[in-house]
Amino acid sequence: MASDLYETDYYLWTQAQAEALRAAGKRARGSNAVEWERVAEEVEDMGKSEFDAALSLTVTALEHLFKLAAQGRVEPHGHWRKEVRAARGNLKRKLTPTIRRKVEADLEALHVEAAELAADAFLTDEPDASIPTERRWTLPQILGEAEDPLA
Repeated sequence: MASDLYETDYYLWTQAQAEALRAAGKRARGSNAVEWERVAEEVEDMGKSEFDAALSLTVTALEHLFKLAAQGRVEPHGHWRKEVRAARGNLKRKLTPTIRRKVEADLEALHVEAAELAADAFLTDEPDASIPTERRWTLPQILGEAEDPLA
């Protein structure tokens, strides 16, 4: 079962392994050289790192979707579309079922963060453009799985 979980939901596997390592450490009661709590924290952090990367990639995709939605000129569109596609590809590789649920739960905050980043970029690059900060995309849209905003 654990190896299946490793293949299907790496994040959840890391959290389960950290818990198992902590339990093993309690049973060992310091009888060997393994620093169980630190090893558990490191394994747990591997999963958290994957989650943090997924959040960052989501913000990157959203930032560029906001720019595409606000910008009137043609020139940077190709670059921003490329950025969205690159973030999508990397995000898809990071998403496990658990991370996907967690990203979806954080989508509102991620939209706010991305809109702020896009607005900051436009202060100098596109001072006449206005970021549609109320605009929202679903995770399937961000990933291009449904109603692709790049289509």
